[in-house]
Amino acid sequence: MSIQFGAALGLVFMSGILASCGSPASLASDATREGGDLKRPYHHIDGGFQNPPNSPERTKSVFKTLRFFSQAVARNIAGPDDSLPADHVLPPSDVQAQLQQSGANSVTWIGHATFLVKLGDYNILTDPMFSKRASPFSFAGPERLSPPALDLSELTDIDAVVISHSHYDHLDLASLQDLPNKEQVTAIVPLGLGKYVQGFGQIHEVDWYDRVKIGALEVSAYPAIHWSSRTPFDQDETLWMSYAIHANGATVYHTGDTETHPSVFKDIGEDMQTRYGGGNLGLMSIGAYAPRDFMYGAHMDPEGGVAIGMDLKCQEMVPMHWGTFILSFEPLVEPAERFEKAAGDLSRRLRIGETLSLKAF
Repeated sequence: MSIQFGAALGLVFMSGILASCGSPASLASDATREGGDLKRPYHHIDGGFQNPPNSPERTKSVFKTLRFFSQAVARNIAGPDDSLPADHVLPPSDVQAQLQQSGANSVTWIGHATFLVKLGDYNILTDPMFSKRASPFSFAGPERLSPPALDLSELTDIDAVVISHSHYDHLDLASLQDLPNKEQVTAIVPLGLGKYVQGFGQIHEVDWYDRVKIGALEVSAYPAIHWSSRTPFDQDETLWMSYAIHANGATVYHTGDTETHPSVFKDIGEDMQTRYGGGNLGLMSIGAYAPRDFMYGAHMDPEGGVAIGMDLKCQEMVPMHWGTFILSFEPLVEPAERFEKAAGDLSRRLRIGETLSLKAF
């Protein structure tokens, strides 16, 4: 198999996972539905899950799907037309220095949707993705533009891992398998994903609005507007979600992958306000939105990320899910630039490896 053909094959397979032709139905997330003698949440359906009511519909024709595939293969072979800034990645010595100098509550961007969240005595790892490719193949598929800011071997004191959904750029089996001391780590995953985190100390499969407590650490699972699959044959069989992580008087919200919604994130913001007094920091997934007519309904654009952060009433917002892998067709730096313009003083754009200390309420 030639390198180009292998790359094309891997990207086509990955594109099929990232951009299925299916359109999830719009049903309620927190109500119940009656089915004979059964009562169940509206987002639970036979064989899987669906998005909340009034969610943006994903309507993509076969023509649009084939066009996306062919253009993705061509871009993967040719490489991007632009480049990231020279200072996009922090030097390793600066990464360690910032970690050591950080306050009691901080976040460090390892890359993509992966953060080290430190809240007092607790260390939490979000969507751990340390592999070279976001792909089911080791030889093909979207490749990292820069290495992770920290090596897995350095993460020996993690208390909890939270995973937002099943896609390969968020649920990376190699990273989970290689995490040090995982038998002492609590894994928090959406419904249906527990089988991927066997060997962890404790495993919690959670539904929307479930809470997990680990000592003084609390993780709240919240809705997201997205979908799930790891093959072309298991779409929406496992749940997808966002999270609030709270300890030591601070709350960090991680969007996972999501589209915007007219009411869901306002409801989440109200719940966070009631339980935690609000959100100190939102980690907002703003990449993989172009072409818009293809990605709409699965990924928000940068302005959508700001709108969600405002609904949540976050004090500050960090753009993520950009500048690590090429998963769509927006220019490499455009997501962060548009986000900064829309968010103004609320934006905290980080370099990969940079640590941000959280503001206190």
